[in-house]
Amino acid sequence: MTGGGGAAARSVRREAGTGRSPGVTTRALVCGLGLAVAVNLLANTMRYVQRGSYMVISLIPMGDLILFLLLVLVCAVLARWFGRRFVLAPAEWITIFSMGLISAMGPTYGISGYLVSQMVAPYYFATPENRWTEYIHPHLPGWLISTDEHRAITLFFEGLPGGASIPWEAWAGPLLWWFSFIAALGFACFCVSVVLHRQWADHEKLVYPALTPVLEMTNRAGQGVRALPEFMRGKAFWTGFALTSTVFWLNMVHWFYPAFPRVMHTQMTYVWDLLSKQYPPFCVYLSVFVICFSYFASLDVLFSIWFFDIVYMVEAGLLNRVGIVATSPHYGAGPYNVTSYKFQTAGAFAALVLWWVWISRGHLREVFRKAYRPGRSHPDDSREFISYRAAAVGLVVCCVYIVAWLGQAGIEAGMIAVLIPAMFIVYVGVAKVMADSGLVYIDPPAVAWDYALFALGGERALSASTNAGFSLLSFTVNHPRSFALPMIAQVNRLGDFVPEGKRRFFWAIFGAFVVGMVVSTLHTVWLAYTMGGYNFQPNWLILHEGEWNYGMAVNALRNPRPILGVEYWLFLVGIGVMTALNLMRYRFPRWRLHPVGFALSGTIFTRLESMTLLVAWLIKFLMLKIGGAAFYRRSMPFFIGVLTGYIVAVIAGTVVDAIWFPYAGHRVHSWH
Repeated sequence: MTGGGGAAARSVRREAGTGRSPGVTTRALVCGLGLAVAVNLLANTMRYVQRGSYMVISLIPMGDLILFLLLVLVCAVLARWFGRRFVLAPAEWITIFSMGLISAMGPTYGISGYLVSQMVAPYYFATPENRWTEYIHPHLPGWLISTDEHRAITLFFEGLPGGASIPWEAWAGPLLWWFSFIAALGFACFCVSVVLHRQWADHEKLVYPALTPVLEMTNRAGQGVRALPEFMRGKAFWTGFALTSTVFWLNMVHWFYPAFPRVMHTQMTYVWDLLSKQYPPFCVYLSVFVICFSYFASLDVLFSIWFFDIVYMVEAGLLNRVGIVATSPHYGAGPYNVTSYKFQTAGAFAALVLWWVWISRGHLREVFRKAYRPGRSHPDDSREFISYRAAAVGLVVCCVYIVAWLGQAGIEAGMIAVLIPAMFIVYVGVAKVMADSGLVYIDPPAVAWDYALFALGGERALSASTNAGFSLLSFTVNHPRSFALPMIAQVNRLGDFVPEGKRRFFWAIFGAFVVGMVVSTLHTVWLAYTMGGYNFQPNWLILHEGEWNYGMAVNALRNPRPILGVEYWLFLVGIGVMTALNLMRYRFPRWRLHPVGFALSGTIFTRLESMTLLVAWLIKFLMLKIGGAAFYRRSMPFFIGVLTGYIVAVIAGTVVDAIWFPYAGHRVHSWH
């Protein structure tokens, strides 16, 4: 493990040597549960009420970082004043952080925002013009959504009149079915992570760069000697902290005095005239948050993502010039497009994941032998969340339930047979990309539904019930952040630094996932009835996400789009190029172009992050060239300080907004 991993392991061993259990203690579970609930309430409030910073949009959620840092600071002060009973072991801090991390799948852009939007949209937004009554309503399963009977949905958007109570009875049945499906899918992701974890962490030795700052914080959270945590020490840390916090504090002055100049504009800029308007624009965007995590990734990954973004710009422009609509400035259409059919990189991404599965075949064979005969001594599964047998059985049971659930929801058998493998291909791919690159913003070039449509020949092959069902499933099988598996893989790695109570740790994490799902959904419904869903503006999720999905389903029924011949060729080209890149990387040790760069080229987040990743690459490259590996390690506290200063700036911005700018907050932290 790069950075703080080795130190964390040494610290855990020291704790074990003193006789104090460094495992999953009761107080860690209580604090973790409280953090899980608080993350969900904070994220919903900031997005729907305060309209401020995004708290859970990244794969390392800002809401979890904020509340975790505050808890660390409070415990450090209490330990200094009242003694070491407020000092927590590193494994306890890991448990608390992990529970908050996985619970962040619940609010807004995780589960609840999409789920609630799909449930309230089909009847409320139906009009004679959009013809949903004709194309959608006959195929919607009544046990998954609520009609507007007794004005339950109307009051959701308009708010309850005085003295009225929330009609929970209209939500209870559908939500129970949804929660069971989401819990089964989440548990299946946990099982997949258990099966693959040793291959990634031990055999391929992935470094999980995004966890380096986290492990530094959990390992040096304070011993009661001083009023601040141990990681907040040294000139390097405070230099980074001051650099970031000063910039954001000066920008906050601009909130009160608009004539005061802003120090830095963290926004995307399009430069249209680098080549011609037929070429995708060059994106200039700098994210301090992304640099703080990606700095700990390998130079090959950082450079390759930027390099293939340039390749994407040139190739997409050339395809446009020869008459193949490859992309557009607004990502509106085209086979090389993230929001339409980006077939070349979709083929590359699928080929990369299948390559990873192929090189894991020995490990997978041993895992399933162990599951079939648990008495075998090899491989050892005592360090895993759950045993390999439990993971294999759990995965099978969950998949059987998912298949039955999807069938009852109206999805035809042929689509289910293709959809579920495609879903796990995408989710595993994104999880491993994060484990290898440290990227905290990742979107796959295609989602499971795209791969399924490609395999079946296009929308013409689907029934009306399948198209309608797709509108309900977009946030699960097509989740833009690949559902929970990337976060679960990070938590699984953190679990390696919890030497005792692994099974307890697993159930704590899964429980936090369920708590996040339930609390965030019920809180969203409560907020809507209390203040009126229309008052969530500006908010795409509740007001427009469901409406957009159902509109897409009607378009697919009225004007089904076939898969074009050129799109099949682009898919094959992607497979061929990715195969060549993998062979070159495994054949020649000095080959520097990482396949991940090509697999993600042209996606929205890659387009935004490419310049930021180039800056991170340049900084790290110069660090290693000038001072070597030792100087690079000494520079880590500086970036921990930059990240801490950034988190404190978001906290300050949130407090200032709550006091002086209620219901009109500022986005100190955003993804664009």
